[in-house]
Amino acid sequence: MSQSIQITTSPKPAPRLAIYLTAFGLPALSMLAAYHLILPRLGPLGLTPFAAYTLVTVVPLALLLVAAVVGYTLAAGPVASWAHLRLRFRLPRLSWRDMGLGLFITFLGYLGYGLLQPVSQLLISRGWLPLPAEIFPLLDPRQALTRPVLDSIAGGSIQGNWGLLLLYATILFFNIVGEEFWWRGFLLPRMERAYGRHAWLLHGLLWNLFHLFKWWDLLNLLPICLLISYFSQKTGRNWPALIAHLLFNGLGFGLVLAHVAGWLG
Repeated sequence: MSQSIQITTSPKPAPRLAIYLTAFGLPALSMLAAYHLILPRLGPLGLTPFAAYTLVTVVPLALLLVAAVVGYTLAAGPVASWAHLRLRFRLPRLSWRDMGLGLFITFLGYLGYGLLQPVSQLLISRGWLPLPAEIFPLLDPRQALTRPVLDSIAGGSIQGNWGLLLLYATILFFNIVGEEFWWRGFLLPRMERAYGRHAWLLHGLLWNLFHLFKWWDLLNLLPICLLISYFSQKTGRNWPALIAHLLFNGLGFGLVLAHVAGWLG
């Protein structure tokens, strides 16, 4: 009696690194396209420069938030309550230690940025770190955010333009919440299971590369990216990361608020 042997093949699972490169790389490419391909072409829509900037910034970041919530729903079922949602994304009750650690990370992040910025400026001045022909003023390392510059992106006087401040607050919300839910709420716990105690290093490097849309700033942002990833894994809590991320990115919001309110001439 002869036996027939049936051989079946199935696709090999994608390597873990390839999965995480995709999870970070697709958002990075979307932001790169948003700022350097789409934003310069939005002029015919009649939007103010800042409204156009808001549009191309919020859409990719909002998709990160959607991806995080959908990903957790598919992996662990629907969210039963707000408390359940916070626990899934490592946001238990906020503590004084969380706030203190968030301030500490922010301080170290600004310190690292300040120490590395002269190196980046040298690379730019020597032509070793080329800049694009057009950069939105909020991202341009050569551009001080003076009143005339802010008036130009507002499409008129920025003083009293509370609508612009609302747009900026919308950017900041999706910037912080969208990124924190996706990078550290959804991806980091999975990377910890895959790479153990060194997951924060790979996570921080990949998150740094997410900022490829402003490649001239990657070196300066490396300390804050590594610090946030390290302390998120070390503590198992994302409040310090969220606080540090908000304070680090919120400096521009404070400056715009001062001009809108008329505190700065």
